[in-house]
Amino acid sequence: MVCKTGSGDIYSVEKFKDAQIHLEFAVPHMPAEKGQRRGNSGVFLHSCYEVQILDSFENPTYADGSLGGLYGVSAPMVNAARKPGEWQSYDMIFRAPRCDTGGNLTEPGRLTALLNGVLVQDHVAITKKGSGCRHDNICDAGPLRLQDHSGFPGAPVTVMKFRNVWIRKLE
Repeated sequence: MVCKTGSGDIYSVEKFKDAQIHLEFAVPHMPAEKGQRRGNSGVFLHSCYEVQILDSFENPTYADGSLGGLYGVSAPMVNAARKPGEWQSYDMIFRAPRCDTGGNLTEPGRLTALLNGVLVQDHVAITKKGSGCRHDNICDAGPLRLQDHSGFPGAPVTVMKFRNVWIRKLE
């Protein structure tokens, strides 16, 4: 799959709560860009919690905005980024938030993520909704969303590639 700037986000048809997720991606080579403008995308769990996709190979940016970061929550434990244009992979275990019968949060969601086989998030509590959340009730099942990062003025044209994307429900 290809997600080019302006084409819109890609959503899974199926929704899930707890899941094992695998996806492979290639960020484009954009040497004229820096920081968050270079190969920026994301994979949103439940269409709410963003695991950052960014060209983080020799491209410094703020910690939780780098590749492997749980955006707005937790920086990756290490920079495991490959060069732009090379295929990379995420393997994640997502535990959805838990709620009581009234819909009140009783336990936050959690994420364990490996980037290119290297542990970058270790059972991290997801303590808040992401800024790009498109999910009303965090305790309902939600889709996987691959981000078209075109929502800001002057966004550079970015062509993200994805392959071998799968979700295995753990419920």
